[in-house]
Amino acid sequence: MNRTWSPFVLIAWLGLSHPAAAIVLGQIDDFQSGSLQGWTGGSQNINQPNGGPGGAGDRYMQISSGGANLGTFNATQWAGNYAAAAVGRVTFDLSNFGPDPVSLRVMIMTAGCDGGATGCTAWTSTNATVLPAGVGWVKVEFSLLEPDLTRVRGLASYATTVSAVERLLIHQDAGPPDPPGVASFVNAVLGIDNVTALPEPPRDVALAVLCALSFGLRTVVRRGFPGVDRGTARKRVSVEL
Repeated sequence: MNRTWSPFVLIAWLGLSHPAAAIVLGQIDDFQSGSLQGWTGGSQNINQPNGGPGGAGDRYMQISSGGANLGTFNATQWAGNYAAAAVGRVTFDLSNFGPDPVSLRVMIMTAGCDGGATGCTAWTSTNATVLPAGVGWVKVEFSLLEPDLTRVRGLASYATTVSAVERLLIHQDAGPPDPPGVASFVNAVLGIDNVTALPEPPRDVALAVLCALSFGLRTVVRRGFPGVDRGTARKRVSVEL
């Protein structure tokens, strides 16, 4: 039997079959719309109208733990194929209002982690970024490259995971990296703003910077300083390089 689809039914079906948004290089969540822009979780997410890194009138998202878990995730515009979008890192403007210091990591997950389920694969920051209380707004960068991540759940490869990310999570995770769902209690209020998707740093630029630094150090050593034995200095720098 032939079935005729009305244009309205077809549009609705397409909307259900494909995500409304997906990761795009350069996207920024600045919360100026007054919404949470899809960020959710159990940390009392609030859109604050003032006090972001831009000062008066700069909205930001605030999350608070009250001594429990601290974190928030996004499964809308931060889901998708990170490899195809060429996204290799993400930056946040963060402010820890205290009272406790926080140890923050980001985690990318495939589908299957809802409600404590373990059917997903998750990769998280190998090293936590420690943010003391009361330091004000700072920009923090988290690498999403394989050498900087640790797989903490599942068996999917890094390549498979970054091509099918179901959500991006930023959360408190002190000590060794934990899988999703493991509690890491802290008492803190965290401001979040200007969440930005950035590309992998160009390797040629990083190499050029390293070479320039190396050349500068060698030049300083060759010229020497009054009262400094140049042979000893040269030997020490060559070891450090």
